[in-house]
Amino acid sequence: MRRLSMIPALAATLALVSTGCSVVKDKPSTNVQPPKAGVPASGDEVTGIYRTIHQGLLQLRSGGSFVLIVPEGPGPSAGNYTLRDGRLEVRTKACGDETGAYDVVITGAQEAGKATLNISAVEDSCEARSHYLTVDPWVYANS
Repeated sequence: MRRLSMIPALAATLALVSTGCSVVKDKPSTNVQPPKAGVPASGDEVTGIYRTIHQGLLQLRSGGSFVLIVPEGPGPSAGNYTLRDGRLEVRTKACGDETGAYDVVITGAQEAGKATLNISAVEDSCEARSHYLTVDPWVYANS
């Protein structure tokens, strides 16, 4: 008899929990925002995850660190970057003390979430890093 009296309470709790979860699920994420087209002024404008057609992944983090993963490469690479007025400077452990310099331009429509990070080498003596950063355009990935 006691079990039957608990059924309405359990049903009400389940309904409340499932309603609460659907509200949270439908809420849009506020930290996912593609960059605007043009020459980025700072690293804050390009923070996010980017992918290439060849399954490469570049994560530019706030605070100036990044992770680069390419399937055909030697494994994940991490380092630090600065970006000022479209000039990207990167350092990775794999390349020693050498700093690589690149130009960055963003193309595509921010509203459609189709922003593309185009990186071209200015000067970098670390051929592997230069190759992987510039071989393909990096498409913004919001997930």
